[in-house]
Amino acid sequence: MASIRQRNGGWFTEVRRKGYSPERKTFKTKAAAAAWARSVETQMDHGTWIDTSGQHLTAINDIIDHLVAYYGRFELAFSRSKMSNLDQMSKWWKGVSIHDLTVDDVLEFAAYRRKTVKPSTLREQLYYLKQAVDVSRVQVSEKTIDLAIKELVRLRQISESARRDRRPEDWELEALYKEAGNHWIGVAIDLAINTAMRQGEIHALRWSDVKWDKGVIHLNRKDKMVEGGKSAQQIPILGRVRDALLRAHNSFGEGDVLFHVKHAASISDRFARMCKKLDIEDLRFHDLRHEAISRLFEDGFKIEEVRLVSGHRTFSELARYVNLKPGDLAGR
Repeated sequence: MASIRQRNGGWFTEVRRKGYSPERKTFKTKAAAAAWARSVETQMDHGTWIDTSGQHLTAINDIIDHLVAYYGRFELAFSRSKMSNLDQMSKWWKGVSIHDLTVDDVLEFAAYRRKTVKPSTLREQLYYLKQAVDVSRVQVSEKTIDLAIKELVRLRQISESARRDRRPEDWELEALYKEAGNHWIGVAIDLAINTAMRQGEIHALRWSDVKWDKGVIHLNRKDKMVEGGKSAQQIPILGRVRDALLRAHNSFGEGDVLFHVKHAASISDRFARMCKKLDIEDLRFHDLRHEAISRLFEDGFKIEEVRLVSGHRTFSELARYVNLKPGDLAGR
């Protein structure tokens, strides 16, 4: 039996059923209160109601903090962007219980975020929230976040990242190298184009990782298939990779560290500023990895050989980075 009455400017609702503890909640409108009461009664009648009164981890900001601590236990760090997204949601829903979160609440947050971010960014952020709830193991009576994501997909407000096929033009690379001069960003560009290494891998590279005698570079590469998310791999020192490393050595001299900048993101930040100054549009540092992989195929390397350099486990993963130029196939 449900009772709904006004109290302190809201609608206080109480549901009582034999065999269950009383469930109480306050809503802004009588319609919302009645809808919640009907939902609770139906779940109790069907035996699917989950009593959340004994769960201590319910505030969304606490659930997010728990996710960070959970990964910290295994010394797994979050990227700056992921941490920023989690912080934003923690502040937005501070003190709000996950059991009080409604689909409309998530849609309201999504509408606010879509004013400044792309659908793919919003999708990523909401999946971070879903991950936090899953890791907390809090039992919820309704998969609110999943329902909100489904609705946002229907409304075309979230989507996966669009596949990029941007490769730098010759004049753009020439301008970038000229602008870089003897600055470390020039070396970073050189390594990205010739080794297909990721930004973080380039930033972490040490001369001690370069094994000249064996013709390989030792890397700890991102690998979602192994414990810890990284695996030890080797990439061959190809002819132009050797040239890039020698140019880097001439620029930096002795010492094990190549890049004396604290954060890997400094590389893409500097690259973006250069592109803006040179009026180069829609070119990102990560596009240079696409360029490197595409060049390997254009040079006649086989799929397995390219995978050895790029570090991809499957061709389907590798295919996202292959951006061959139609003009290069003309006349074959």
